Amino acid sequence: MPTKAMTAGWELIANGVSAPEGPALGPEGWVLNVCSFTRDSNPAVVGGDIVATHPDRPGDTRRLFNTSADGVEGIPAALAFGPDGALYITDEGHRAILRATDQGVQSVYVPSPNGPNDLSFDREGNLWFTDPWGSSVHNAVGGVYVLRAGTTVLEEVASGLAFPNGIVATPQEVVYAETRTGRLWRHRRFAGGQLGEAEVFAELPHQAGVETQGPDGMARDIHGNLYVAHFGAACIRILAPDGTQLDPIAVPGRDPTNLCFGGPDLHTLFVTLDDTDQLIALQSPHQGSAIQFCPSASETWVHESWLELIEKSPAV
Repeated sequence: MPTKAMTAGWELIANGVSAPEGPALGPEGWVLNVCSFTRDSNPAVVGGDIVATHPDRPGDTRRLFNTSADGVEGIPAALAFGPDGALYITDEGHRAILRATDQGVQSVYVPSPNGPNDLSFDREGNLWFTDPWGSSVHNAVGGVYVLRAGTTVLEEVASGLAFPNGIVATPQEVVYAETRTGRLWRHRRFAGGQLGEAEVFAELPHQAGVETQGPDGMARDIHGNLYVAHFGAACIRILAPDGTQLDPIAVPGRDPTNLCFGGPDLHTLFVTLDDTDQLIALQSPHQGSAIQFCPSASETWVHESWLELIEKSPAV
């Protein structure tokens, strides 16, 4: 399969990863992503698969496990490693956030009202996530929630949203996308865990003639700039800390879904493309912000067992 020089410096890392979403940096540079639905591009990859590919070995994609279980078809959407070393998976089919151990054993960590899409751990271990399943402009029932570390009760952050999607939590603020309106919302964070009122951080430009479009997954660089996958617009939007829109990065596909920084120095931008079923990578002049509880970024995180799981998993 082709692996090099796609468009404007992009490299093809994984091909035929059906309906890819939610890339996450794993141990020793491996990049994990979910496969939300089964497609014809690669019959060996089915909806519900969690896969991993190493950027130094493009095309060597491993299936770690599948989230379908107990008669429920898994529809995973995003991944994040947590403070306990487990992998957390938003799964719209299960209408829950799943917790997977380094042996691939899964359990329901927290159910959600609609069906979760994206998630973000802050440095205190609080889990923030969006819950959009079934919402739209005409049925704005999507919400945003936080499960604070050491608690079991969900707190509602926002409601009445038309498909809340990507989310990033920092000590200063929580930013999330509302795909169907093109808006990015922000809550400032204050001492004692208090949140400010929701305010529009930015609104992405509308693409004429594109039926399904809007902001999707996102990540930050060390300068505080926000990188947003603009589904339907064939680009990654970059927003300065004040919301000013900087020059976008063109991607070789119409529908980028999510992204993360990786590589040895967090200078590699990994992006999932829904319309081409690919994971691609680009060297970035800006370093990504440190990823909370990331196996590759932590000097104290013990991840040998996760690495063993990846390396013994079958290729697809």
